[in-house]
Amino acid sequence: MTSSTSDLVADTRWNVPYVFKGARILRDTCSWTDGQRLADLFDGKPLSFRIGKRHKSFFGNRVQFEKDCSHIQSTINDFLHWTTTNDCKSFPIDHPLHKYPVEDYFAYADYMHLPELFGDEQHALINMINWGDMGMKDRDGKESTLWIGSQGAHTPCHYDTYGINFVAQIVGRKRWLLFPSHSPIGQLQTRIPYEESSVYIDIEPSVLDRLKNIDVYDVTLEPGDVLFVPKHWWHFVSSLDSVTISVNSWLKQPGDHEEQIKEMLVRQIVTSAIVAHDYSTDDWLNHNEMVTDPMTNLTILSGLLSRTESNESNEPLPKRLRTVITPADHVHEQRLTSITFGELGLSSTNEAQVVEGSADTSENDALLKRLVKAMTERDTIDLIYNKLCTSHF
Repeated sequence: MTSSTSDLVADTRWNVPYVFKGARILRDTCSWTDGQRLADLFDGKPLSFRIGKRHKSFFGNRVQFEKDCSHIQSTINDFLHWTTTNDCKSFPIDHPLHKYPVEDYFAYADYMHLPELFGDEQHALINMINWGDMGMKDRDGKESTLWIGSQGAHTPCHYDTYGINFVAQIVGRKRWLLFPSHSPIGQLQTRIPYEESSVYIDIEPSVLDRLKNIDVYDVTLEPGDVLFVPKHWWHFVSSLDSVTISVNSWLKQPGDHEEQIKEMLVRQIVTSAIVAHDYSTDDWLNHNEMVTDPMTNLTILSGLLSRTESNESNEPLPKRLRTVITPADHVHEQRLTSITFGELGLSSTNEAQVVEGSADTSENDALLKRLVKAMTERDTIDLIYNKLCTSHF
């Protein structure tokens, strides 16, 4: 999380996703109808793009986690050129996307925290972003994250363990499927591969029929829309147009300290399994996630628990000190309503393809993954947390 403003809380009626129209998040006089304005602002700076296979149906034959994708460095100008070229064989050999036909692959530069990206809090793009119309007047690009994708680029279904989320669509359209925090879809959760603060769903087309009667909120974000995602809501996101650009901002909420402890419990379980069995991190961790030493994890966990016991940070903020987020008068809010998953009419099949996997995985390795999955389920971690916080040392 990037926010230090823990006194901003969502309106109590925002217990489902909302779309807001009319909020001006990007303060710029230039046109943003395509990605060229962003390319000019980045001035040839290379970004990390992950490359994955495009699905012929909304859900493919398998989840493409970040670890399953290729990762390249590309400028936005090269990315834009690629999205408009049907024959990448004409690209020079040094073009970073020359091996990836746009009809078969997507490219996604995601989770880019702007101050870290530029190393400069005064960069022009950072200063263009302002969340004031959404009732967060002190939040700007320093508390924002940038996403750039091609058609078919997607984030696997997951929920974020911390805070609430506001997403502003800038260029192109993105489709969001959102599920309530206690949706039965959570039965498919996995923490392998592990990624700090993201809990993923391991979904396959074969299980889609079992989900047909669960509630889902389906929304397509247009440029100018802002989406509110409640805490712990599952969401699947897919880019519908050749170029999509969005920015988002997470806000810490009361209770996030508890989530930090639970996340450290998960990290300790996963990394201890990796270290104890000398496993390769490629299969157990998502891209850019690192193994942390179990003793380091315990030190951090001890500090978090100490703060809980002394009530220094886990004490809920008094209601009189909380500020309810109130969008500007000209911003129109639209409460989303659910349908059943079966009403989406999604295709559950894709063209036949070989599913990559660990054919030589031993029975013990498979059992260990099942064991780790059971130990990191939400209800298991809740139980461990409650035992830790009520036990006497």
